[in-house]
Amino acid sequence: MPEVRIPGLSSLIGQAAAEKTNFGILLLMSPPGGGKTIFCRQMITDCLDTGSMCIYINSSMTRKEYENLFNNIADAKIKNLKFLNPYLVTTGNKESDTTTSINDPKLSATFQDIRNTIKEWSSSVTNTIEGTQHGSTSTLNGLPKCAIILDSLTHMFTLFEEDKVLKFVNALSFLIKEFESLALITMSGTQSSNESILNKLSSIFDIVLEIEIQEDSDKIKRKLKLISIKGASSKSSSALFNIEQEGILKFESEVSSKPKLSICGLCKAPILEEPEYYLDMPFHHNHVKIYMKIAGAFGQARVSDAGPSGVIDASFFFVDVVGMSDPALSVRRQIEKIEALNDMISHCDTFKKASDKRVLPTGDGMAIGFMLSPESPLQLGIDLHQSLKKYNTHTKKEDGSFLDVRIGIASGTVFIVNDVNSNQNIWGPGIIFARRVMDVGDGGHILVAGALAESLLTLDDKYRRIINLLGDYQVKHGQIIKIYSAYSPNEFGNPATPVRFKS
Repeated sequence: MPEVRIPGLSSLIGQAAAEKTNFGILLLMSPPGGGKTIFCRQMITDCLDTGSMCIYINSSMTRKEYENLFNNIADAKIKNLKFLNPYLVTTGNKESDTTTSINDPKLSATFQDIRNTIKEWSSSVTNTIEGTQHGSTSTLNGLPKCAIILDSLTHMFTLFEEDKVLKFVNALSFLIKEFESLALITMSGTQSSNESILNKLSSIFDIVLEIEIQEDSDKIKRKLKLISIKGASSKSSSALFNIEQEGILKFESEVSSKPKLSICGLCKAPILEEPEYYLDMPFHHNHVKIYMKIAGAFGQARVSDAGPSGVIDASFFFVDVVGMSDPALSVRRQIEKIEALNDMISHCDTFKKASDKRVLPTGDGMAIGFMLSPESPLQLGIDLHQSLKKYNTHTKKEDGSFLDVRIGIASGTVFIVNDVNSNQNIWGPGIIFARRVMDVGDGGHILVAGALAESLLTLDDKYRRIINLLGDYQVKHGQIIKIYSAYSPNEFGNPATPVRFKS
């Protein structure tokens, strides 16, 4: 089964977490001589060995240099690797693509080449699976269709205008989300020297890594550091590595490395063995069932002291803008939609009246936790849909101004944690659960997780008229959840069955 491997990542975040990192965007920074191109080659070689397909983008490398760099790869595997140099790409016979808002013809042609290549590979994989007796496209769910390696962003800034490169990277990020691929982007320098660029692109990177060089007498020591990882407040970790004579990266062994211990979500103690995960949180093997029982027993806004963190049961509203991954949507239009959504939510009565809420921006939407009222998330969804109806009377789908959202509502346990600035925030299974419920929906849907929906149905008869059972759906990690849809024709919600339920 094809998979993407990132050199050294398991040494930084643990084997279990590394295996789950199968799509997203990574940034690798390195000073000159740090070995970022060798790192890229190692990642590509490992991915090809496992059957993945790769695209290597390098604006400073000729075709001959590329062939020399990868002369160790067998012909049977090299066909799954495509090389692109944006500066040398031919544009003479290609029309300029205006759908991506990339104004530079070479960068636009490169982007289209990437898109077409992924589509061809995806089509080939799908046809192969359909032609296999026991094959099923579901076997590839959760796995990236390919790995995209851009080496390096710094050199592209010397060839193209900064604004055009940023638009290219932004369009590439949406393409990666669309195809659930994984990308590695490199930059020369350090976190401090790249601060201005990082400020502009930080929201697209899921993981940020940096290579440090230390000179020790006649030896050079290299260290791979974890700078940040999206959705986690983990402390920085690092792993020493060497570049062998064959150009292979060798990270320090697990025996000599300092163990990267996960913290149990129940007892808050380090997990010495391989952790067991429930809703993306690590636990001791014998603590998962206990945690699930405790989570189900918590009442509204009941807090249990857990050292620096607290455990709390809340109801969650998760919303995002539909169509943000469309590369035809300009950055300006994306910003307009996010600002409009933020403005509408902030003016909803339910939002303004709730004093017990916690808001977590998510880039193309937000998650809102209500600590006291299980009715607030659904009421906020209804309020928002009514505001959207008024807003969209002045928009058009044809020009991309029409604003469509999908909403997921769930209840569950979260932890009150301190972020990097020592400000209290919330994170945990409850938010993740609401996100997964939302991901099932299409534009206009207000989907409600089974437990919360059933609580509302017993709370007030009015909910029996608007909350309708869709059925059971299998989400990540094989978990099966019951999902309801909230709608009232011509008022709010979407009465259509989500596409994912039909597939």
